[in-house]
Parts: sequence; C-alpha cells; structure tokens
Amino acid sequence: EDIVFKAVATNGVETVEESVAVTILGQTENAPRPAGVKKGLNLNGNEATFVLFAPGKKSVILLGDFNQYAASNEYMMKKDGDYFWITIEGLAPNTEVAYQFLVDKTIKCADPYGKKILDPWNDKYITASVYPNLRPYPADKTNDVVSVFATTPATYNWQVTDFQRPKQNSLAIYELLFRDFTVERSVKAALAKLDHIKNLGINAIELMPIQEFDGNDSWGYNPCFPFAADKSYGTKDDYKRFIDECHKRGIAVILDIVTNHATGLFPYAKMWWNSSANKTASNNPFFNVDAPHDFSVYHDFNHTKEHTRDYF
Repeated sequence: EDIVFKAVATNGVETVEESVAVTILGQTENAPRPAGVKKGLNLNGNEATFVLFAPGKKSVILLGDFNQYAASNEYMMKKDGDYFWITIEGLAPNTEVAYQFLVDKTIKCADPYGKKILDPWNDKYITASVYPNLRPYPADKTNDVVSVFATTPATYNWQVTDFQRPKQNSLAIYELLFRDFTVERSVKAALAKLDHIKNLGINAIELMPIQEFDGNDSWGYNPCFPFAADKSYGTKDDYKRFIDECHKRGIAVILDIVTNHATGLFPYAKMWWNSSANKTASNNPFFNVDAPHDFSVYHDFNHTKEHTRDYF
C-alpha cells in the first residue's frame, strides 16, 4: 500500500499543510517481458519500457521525474527470470526524463545502458559554453547518478554518408585528448583545428576515451558508463559533428575504449558489492573478486563470464 499522511493547520484565514508519503512494499510480481524489448530503455512513442538485468535480486523500483523519485508499489518493476521490467505511459513529447533504479530497497543506480547521465558531484562545473542548457541534477529529490533520455530524440543530419576508411596499412594516426588539445578543452574548439591536423598528413584521429568517466578531468581510463558520451567535452551532437567534419577531410575517427575495468559508479559494480571487504562480491555476474594480474585498477571485468561478453 502507498499511503500519504497530511497535516493541515488553519486559522480561518490562512491554511498551511505538510505531507509525508509512506510505502509498504508488496511482493514483486512475476510476469514475462513484452516481446522484443532489450536491456535498458525501450522508447516507443509516449511510452517507455525499462529493463534491468539483476540476477539474484528480489525487487527493483523505478524512480524518476514521473514519481518524484519516491518508492511506491505503482513503480515496482515486474520480474522475468533474471530481468526486471516496467512500462510507463503518457510521457510528454520534447522532454528530457531522468530516472534511476532502487535495487533491493537500498542500492540506487543509473541504467548501465544509459546514453546520458546526470552527475550530482561534477555537472555543476561544466560550463554553458561547453554544454548549453544542461538540465540541473534533481538534488532536492534524490542522490547518486541518474540516467536521462529525450522523449523525442533529436536526429543528426549527417553530411557524409559514404565515408571510405583509409586502408589499415596506410594509417597515420593522431592521438587526441579533448581536455588537452585546446585551451577551451572542448569538442567544438577542436573542430577549428581539423585543417591543421589534415595538413600534417594525418588520415585518422584516435580519441582517448570519451565514454563517461568519473569526474570531468581525466584521460578517460576510469570509465563508469560505457554507452554515454562524457558531457565535460560537449554534447552528443558535438561529437557527431566532429566525426562528420573529420570524414569531410578524409580523416577516420577511432575510439579508444576501456573494457578491462569500471569504477564503483558503474551499476553492475554497485549491485553486487561486498561492503565489509570493500571489494566485488563473489556472486557478481561481471567482475572478478580479485584481478588475476598485477596491473588492475578499479573493478576488474571477468571476460570469461557470459554476461560480461554479452554486455560489451
């Protein structure tokens, strides 16, 4: 049951009220996922189906803008084997929606497949010149990282649709870190330097990791959300335009990616964590408890595990 207690005081002229919501959670309902849905967000018009892979977990509640991040039975996700899912309807068009998962009533995490996140610690340092109109983190309603999606996804108009890659045996590669490449530390500023790179005889740019990493100042080898582009360098369209402009100049773009490890903000690291030992829990479907080599940092992915291979 979901209950709201309300206190109302009046002096006959003015009225003041306060309320508190209390939820007594029921049992998780077992039900098959809708046909064709995949892990993460499945957007279909004004409705969205959320799917979280969470073997061994007892309950997952969807929190977000649509329920003021308050746990309730209405947003308790249904269980289908190792998966939890829920469909919500009536989403407004042309709107950004933020959400996160509450796992087993204690663990808050964002979507491991999310393509954009809001960070309560670092987003405030991203300037409007780098990322215009970045929506603020909902600090008055929740904590920890939240995922974001647009109900009406923007379409980028690619200028180059028939790019031919240079042959691998003739690549002249320029390794580029957006943070250090320009004074402005942004994708947009790097665009102005592409002719210079072209004139050097370069035909491929290898970007040091641009996937979401902890903080705003990094080489990118501390990844936490592999499918989201880090906002500290610019918007998703900025990255697409950079690739487009490179292709116009005959320059290929190579992404440096990290599949060895993830930081503690990564949802699959948080969901199976041994807090008493301060390390990965032994039942984690993705990670080694201890790295099998001496060169690991953060949480070490076990690539012999089916779910790790499937994720990447």
